[in-house]
Amino acid sequence: MNKKKTTTRKKATKKKQSIFARVFKTILLSALLGAVLVGLFVCCVYYGMWGKIPDYRDLREIRNNEASSLYSEDGELLGKYYVENRTNVMFGSISRNAINALIATEDVRFYEHHGFDKVSMLRVLFKTLLLGDKSSGGGSTISQQLAKNLYPRQYSSRFMIPVIKIKEIITAHRLEKLYTKDEILTLYLNTVSFGEGTFGIESAAQKYFSTTATRLSVPEAATLIGLLKGPSYYNPRVHPDRTLQRRNTVITQMVKYDYLTEEEGEELKKEKLRLRFKPLNHYSGLAPYLREQIRQDAVKLIAEFNEANSTNYDLYKDGLKLVTTIDAEMQRYAEKAMQQHMKSLQHAFYTHLGKQEPWDKEKNLLDNAIRESEVYKNLKRQGLGEKAILAAMNEKKPMTIYSAYQGETEMQMSSIDSIKHYLKILQPGMIAVEPQSGKIKVWIGGLDFKYFQYDQVLAPRQVGSVFKPVVYSAAIEHGARVDAYYNNEQKSYPEYDNWTPRNSNNQYGGYYTLKGALSQSINTIAVQVLLQTGIDATIEHAHRLGIQSDLPAVPSIALGAANIPLREMILPYLCYANNGVSTTPYYLLSIKDRDGRILYEAEPPRRERVIPAEQAHTMSSMLSAVIQEGTGKRLINNYGLNIPLAGKTGTTQNQADGWFIGYNPRIVVGVRVGANNSRVHFNSTALGQGANMALPIFGLFMQECLQSNTYAYWSGLSFPVPPSDTQKELAVPTFKDNINLLERLTNQKLEKVKKQDTEKDTDTPKKKGFFRKIGDLFKKKDKK
Repeated sequence: MNKKKTTTRKKATKKKQSIFARVFKTILLSALLGAVLVGLFVCCVYYGMWGKIPDYRDLREIRNNEASSLYSEDGELLGKYYVENRTNVMFGSISRNAINALIATEDVRFYEHHGFDKVSMLRVLFKTLLLGDKSSGGGSTISQQLAKNLYPRQYSSRFMIPVIKIKEIITAHRLEKLYTKDEILTLYLNTVSFGEGTFGIESAAQKYFSTTATRLSVPEAATLIGLLKGPSYYNPRVHPDRTLQRRNTVITQMVKYDYLTEEEGEELKKEKLRLRFKPLNHYSGLAPYLREQIRQDAVKLIAEFNEANSTNYDLYKDGLKLVTTIDAEMQRYAEKAMQQHMKSLQHAFYTHLGKQEPWDKEKNLLDNAIRESEVYKNLKRQGLGEKAILAAMNEKKPMTIYSAYQGETEMQMSSIDSIKHYLKILQPGMIAVEPQSGKIKVWIGGLDFKYFQYDQVLAPRQVGSVFKPVVYSAAIEHGARVDAYYNNEQKSYPEYDNWTPRNSNNQYGGYYTLKGALSQSINTIAVQVLLQTGIDATIEHAHRLGIQSDLPAVPSIALGAANIPLREMILPYLCYANNGVSTTPYYLLSIKDRDGRILYEAEPPRRERVIPAEQAHTMSSMLSAVIQEGTGKRLINNYGLNIPLAGKTGTTQNQADGWFIGYNPRIVVGVRVGANNSRVHFNSTALGQGANMALPIFGLFMQECLQSNTYAYWSGLSFPVPPSDTQKELAVPTFKDNINLLERLTNQKLEKVKKQDTEKDTDTPKKKGFFRKIGDLFKKKDKK
């Protein structure tokens, strides 16, 4: 019996051993098979069965798309042109706070591994494959994340995760062999997204904190690194509470891994989230209208350079550096002045309308605006009839609009309500130019580039009385005396269909000198002076002063009936301010690549003497009277600008546009204000005149400039004085109720000098006219 039991036990033991052996063999063979299969799988991935893995050559030539940056002449970043808003920086230009926060949060063993962390990777594979948690994260090293950012995943299925991970591990390993750890950190921080279309630590620092990557503090660095977990979810502008919590988590990690002491960490976590958000997009920031002009020009200039040099520079991808003539400080003052005045002016416009609307008397004004709208055209393309279109356009819905009071705002409004709203918006245009250099220092093309892309600086509009100085300087050039008196009488001109110009105040009588007529903007005399000089001669003079627009050969051009853009209308004033020398304005100084190679550099502007210096000084003296005693006196009374200034107001037909062009010896500033549709306007001359619509922007701007240390010296400038005999002529009373017989005899206003006579003998002194000789007899001789 015992032998039987012993034999049975032995058989059972052998059987168990045999089972264990078979299981062990099965497991071993399975493991070997699995290893072979994994090896084959890895080989298949490695050799590109699921897509090519970047090789060393690809990785060696990594070059992120980089935004091109536009800087003001005084060194401020104005904006960027990009597909991806990114500015690449070197390792030394990244705050150590950002490096420490990144390592503590994303990859604590970064300096120990060679591209991937085995422990973390196994954990993530387990969670992802077995638990199906796609968002588990936590296993990718910084090198792997860099690989993922450089070569985004192309598969969405979770069964492809192993393929993706292996490709990223191989790529990360190759990156580690090619680059140092610091270079990998730099590549990563230049590549990663920080939300809202912002890529790279430098652009993120600029956007969220208005600083640079070099200057990031611990809380700022922790905020930005915290964004990497979910740029949208932790957006500091939209979700500040989430961002603050995530920032403090990053700080905790920095304490945990000894980048901060516990005391430092606790103190830093108490700090508030101090955003200094600076949106760097195509709509916001300083001078967006000029930035758009520069963008268009730069694309053409770069294309010309590429064609001439067989290069392939791209404005949106190659990190070019553009420099403009704009003065950021001056531009900021101008935009502040514009915004301040336009709010009050728009309010005055709404108030003066009361219950009336601009289209009450002109029904087709609104009808045309509706039919020209994109909403109407889209509905028309869909095949809807007129009634159905209007019914759809009258339905109220939430929409974001531009408000003159609040800027961008949400409202319940129909499409037709929106059209009515925008019809009544007044738009400003403003430009400032250095007369000596031609550099454009300020450019404002409208209220808000996001909502109004039409650039008012380039818009041809009636110029009103700002054209009168051209008429007077043409007359002076052709021999008009500045001490002569002109009769302020209303008269009709039969040769021009009995056209009868009138003064804006409907007051007539008395006699004005050119200086008095210009300062008081007397229309009747401006027409007299134009016709005595000659319309063609005045037009030719205007073109020499820089105006290129077509000028109609009609007497109403004396009153500014011509349509001329603001950018062009300031050119005569530049000549007056620059001693008679015309200098072509420009706004782009240079374009360089990131290595400093010059793609474009502005040539010195064209300078040409177009009128004698003495004549320019005379015009400045006459235009100074506009400020001291004429239509521009508000600059002294309302803005305290009792300093040397010259300028001219302008008001167009029906008060559609208000103009003011003013200057000192260092800057010429032009301003125009009006609705996009000239049929929308003030019904009151007091409200719609240039002195009320445009001049206040100049006044507020000059106040800001003079309070700055940069431009305070302007208050001490003075205009060159005209020759002594002209000074005496200018010193006579500018207005008289009547003039006596002797004054009538000496009152020859224009001495016509035939052009051909001048051309025959340019070295021979011009003979004085008979009436000028008589006038000279009654002048006191200068003592020698």
